[in-house]
Amino acid sequence: MARNVAQAPIRPEHGVGRLKTRLAVALALLAVASAVPLASNRPSWWLLWTAVLGLLGAVHQIATFRVVTNGPARLRPFAVYFLLAALVPVWAILQAQPFAGLLPQGLLAVPSGMAALAGRAISAVPDASQLGALRFVGYLILLALVIDVSSRRERVGLISRLLFLGIFLQAVWALVALKLLGDIAPFGEKTAYLGMATGTFVNRNSLATFLGFGLILGVSLIGRRFEAPEIRTSRPRGAFEKLGAEGRLVLVAMLIILLALLATQSRLGTAASMTGLAVTSLVLLGYHGRLSVGLGLGIVLGGVILIGGAVVFTGAGLSDRALFSEADSTTRFDLYHQILGMIALRPWTGFGFDGFGPAFEAFRAPPLNGAETFDLAHDSYLMLWSELGLVVGSLPPLLLAAAGVLLVRRLRRGDGFAANAAGAIGVLVLGALHSLGDFSLEMPANNYVLLVILGMGLALRNQSPNSQAAQPGPPSRTKPA
Repeated sequence: MARNVAQAPIRPEHGVGRLKTRLAVALALLAVASAVPLASNRPSWWLLWTAVLGLLGAVHQIATFRVVTNGPARLRPFAVYFLLAALVPVWAILQAQPFAGLLPQGLLAVPSGMAALAGRAISAVPDASQLGALRFVGYLILLALVIDVSSRRERVGLISRLLFLGIFLQAVWALVALKLLGDIAPFGEKTAYLGMATGTFVNRNSLATFLGFGLILGVSLIGRRFEAPEIRTSRPRGAFEKLGAEGRLVLVAMLIILLALLATQSRLGTAASMTGLAVTSLVLLGYHGRLSVGLGLGIVLGGVILIGGAVVFTGAGLSDRALFSEADSTTRFDLYHQILGMIALRPWTGFGFDGFGPAFEAFRAPPLNGAETFDLAHDSYLMLWSELGLVVGSLPPLLLAAAGVLLVRRLRRGDGFAANAAGAIGVLVLGALHSLGDFSLEMPANNYVLLVILGMGLALRNQSPNSQAAQPGPPSRTKPA
């Protein structure tokens, strides 16, 4: 029999709170919808999403400024990070301007016999660099909005569920299209990656990252079940009872997402996803004080057994690619070697944001001189350095690493949402590993999902009215949103 109720009442939302909830829903739906049109890997699509995000941000700022003139500045702790990140689109725009002649020629070296690259601008493709700058600005707007709206537990839970549902539906479609509809593609005849799940993406590896994000988000949703306040009873509830109906549905959905991930036959995508999943689980267990060496080893071993068993039951495609990949590896290392030569020629200026493909053609040499084109570097770090130079090109990975440090602090201080912070750490690990050998984080849809998960993990939760009263600073005219 229940003795007393420990669950705190949920405060009703006021006008600004309802506005933020609607905005949270819109952001989650945008991230999910961006995966449908070929992962939004077309300028027309990412420009559309950037325009929508800009409009949402403007409406939100105007509405909240009119109602809460001195409300909590949720982005203030991240101001330096956003300013540093803004250097990327600023530099991309500068690369597209026609002042290359004013710079020392040593900064703008070109390969012998390729004088065509020595244009009026630093960028080999100025128009592409300016469009890429707009895409990056859209990323910053999305992250800022997610951090701002993720102030209440209920709102963060809503975003998480919508995002997880969208990734689950992508997994269902990928399996149905592959297994039941004859391996079709929704936007034309499928000519590549035959027999592999691609969903609404063009590339199996990019889909693998998207699905990996879903698995990690599922662990966060389950972790939230164990954080939620509950009714105290004379008999403590077991883990299965704490899962509840929602937790069990999440586990079933995670199994389907895992099957779709394996159907992509992405080696690095699967390995990175399992690593991110294990890191998320270990962080959550450590946070709750339930982690031991034996349990940690058990999780790792269980993950290996799970992935091995799934490979056996879902076919040999992934295992074959994992075992017989010498030719692919040789080509990839040749590509990286030639990109390093590209970086060495212009280490400070780069060849222009989003200009890798045309610029690399001037460097491509045997054995990569076949019919295949290389419009992407298959390594996001090398891509950034070749396009933006070593200084500005290092900013995105360094800032994401700094975000990881902030997430650890969130967990230690308890001023955020622990399960979501752990999930954000997991997706950062996944993205960092997969970016070593592929370009999944150069797909806008994957970046949108990553930034939504990251924003929820970084966000500061509202303090209780009592704790707020004890803190210095002018009081807000309304309740916290």
